[in-house]
Amino acid sequence: MFNEDNFGVFSQIDDVVERFFTVTSKSYRPFPQKQSQRSLQPNVIPSYEILRRSDLSSSMSTANNQLRELGYVPLLRPHPTLESRGMLYIIPLSNKILEAKQNVKTPLILFGLTLISVTFVGIMIWDMFKQIQPGVNLIITSLLYVASLIGIVGIHEIGHLTASRIHGVKASWPYFIPFPFGYGTMGAFISQKTPIKSRNDLFDVGLAGPIFGLIIALFFTIIGLWISITVPTTAVPENLRQNIIFSNLISSSPDRLRILLFEIITLFFFPNLETNMEIILHPMALAGYIGLLLTGLNLIPIGQLDGGHVARSLVSEKNHRTITYISALLMMFINPILAILVLVMYSQTGHAGPLDDLSSVSLSRKTIAAFAVILMILCLPIPADIFRLLFPTFM
Repeated sequence: MFNEDNFGVFSQIDDVVERFFTVTSKSYRPFPQKQSQRSLQPNVIPSYEILRRSDLSSSMSTANNQLRELGYVPLLRPHPTLESRGMLYIIPLSNKILEAKQNVKTPLILFGLTLISVTFVGIMIWDMFKQIQPGVNLIITSLLYVASLIGIVGIHEIGHLTASRIHGVKASWPYFIPFPFGYGTMGAFISQKTPIKSRNDLFDVGLAGPIFGLIIALFFTIIGLWISITVPTTAVPENLRQNIIFSNLISSSPDRLRILLFEIITLFFFPNLETNMEIILHPMALAGYIGLLLTGLNLIPIGQLDGGHVARSLVSEKNHRTITYISALLMMFINPILAILVLVMYSQTGHAGPLDDLSSVSLSRKTIAAFAVILMILCLPIPADIFRLLFPTFM
């Protein structure tokens, strides 16, 4: 089943495992591999039944560092039948993971295309804006929109990168997603090049992006609303009201998705808006609105979204799958296209979870998770008709 070279490596693996874990039994399991890898990797892997101890988390961390030098990584999973046991699988790392080379060219190209698409949308919106406020500076106004939106999306990804760096996870540069319709972009994402070690690490990496993005989105929302204008309803031409993109700027637009947190902040700046007046959002306020929208969508506990990572750090793989399907069903009422897209991606890859899937998340993180749920509710986009029924005061 394996050659003499494998015996030497497996012997070293035994030494590492027995040094840090209490082994109750050992076996070898088949390891499926691609045709191109068959001469490079063993076709079996060591599998150990171990006792669950209070120091498993620290043992996994130390063992992981030593096993990586041998080209392997430990995978700790619950025992299928015994609560007092765990299963430790030693998986060979592929050359792709070991090298973890950065691809700079593709992220730069996508970033450039996203700048172009966001600028295109910004110019189109604020060119129409001149019909309401003729003195507006098209170039400055468009650039403010571009800088604000790109800044929010970029800071969100910097949050993920920062948490990844802190926890020793190699990650790619952000891949921005250009979209020359709607708002000009569909956000960005990063790709982990090396496995995430623990549930605590997975929680931090998943939640860091929404927290960083929320802070900068609130900044632009507050500044943008502070300098937004009000105009008589009759000053807004009908062709602008019917424009899908521009209608997002108009306070009473029935097509705009409502975000409770954004509406609360808007009410603070415009507490006594007369019925015959409209709020026309400044570009920075619109960018802030989009940032809150992205935060709410990302926090939904589905698949490999940020909220999905947080949920997976808190529950088992089986429970995460259940939560994903329930969340996808609810997400159909908000954005069916995105819900289907995330489900398709999840069905292809699932969620690997952390290397150590036995140790639990810290109590402080569980408390933070409760606040994350509240934050998700505050930032979830709600269709105007439903929002009117739930929160008539804000309409």
